[in-house]
Amino acid sequence: MIEAVLFDFGGVLTVTCWNRDYMAKIIKQTFRELGICAGDDFYREFMRALDDAWARVIRTLVEEKMEDIILDATRRAGIKVDIGVIRAAVERIKEAPFCIVRKEAKYVLETLRSMGLKLGIVSNSPINFHESVLTRSGLRKYIDVIVVSCDVGYRKPHSEIFRIALNALGVDPHHAIYVGDVPQIDIPGAKKLGMITVLMSSPEPVVEYLQLPSPKDPIQPDYIIDNLIELIDIVRKLMYRR
Repeated sequence: MIEAVLFDFGGVLTVTCWNRDYMAKIIKQTFRELGICAGDDFYREFMRALDDAWARVIRTLVEEKMEDIILDATRRAGIKVDIGVIRAAVERIKEAPFCIVRKEAKYVLETLRSMGLKLGIVSNSPINFHESVLTRSGLRKYIDVIVVSCDVGYRKPHSEIFRIALNALGVDPHHAIYVGDVPQIDIPGAKKLGMITVLMSSPEPVVEYLQLPSPKDPIQPDYIIDNLIELIDIVRKLMYRR
């Protein structure tokens, strides 16, 4: 019996939720308004700091926070910035104007909720802008739990981040579905716990930039969908399967 559906954020509930250039623009604008000049050196060092952080978290599966990444970039660029200024920039990034919610997301969440299911989000990110985006789009009321790697430390595919969300919902992994968009990141940890896995056929655009290594023995999802609406039929079949 299916009791809960957990979603990735970028590439699943949203078309995209990651824009490095836009983030750099927000940071530089915040600095400028607070009297700090951040030129091209900062932009270049911010991108390098992001790349270096990505390389580390892929290896360790331990998340790093955006605040620390920005601080690293300012040090590399030789810019003296008070931590309060960096935190102000982080708060502005949390507004995430670059995050585009899928047009079908509301219908899918509303339908699954009407079926009596618990709903949650399990997402990798160095910053939690999920609350802001969901509230702005009117979707927050459908979500019971939001687990973001920067808040709990663990990153997918580590199983612990899924376990944290399931424990918060009070749901056994065998009674839960996880919907992701990146095979190497979203499928192994969920499958290890015994969750049913669903993969979006087209990942978030940023995945192409990340150039994830291909696993030697890829773990296959239980289902592959082209559109989020297809999830509804899968859930219905699983809920009433004997």
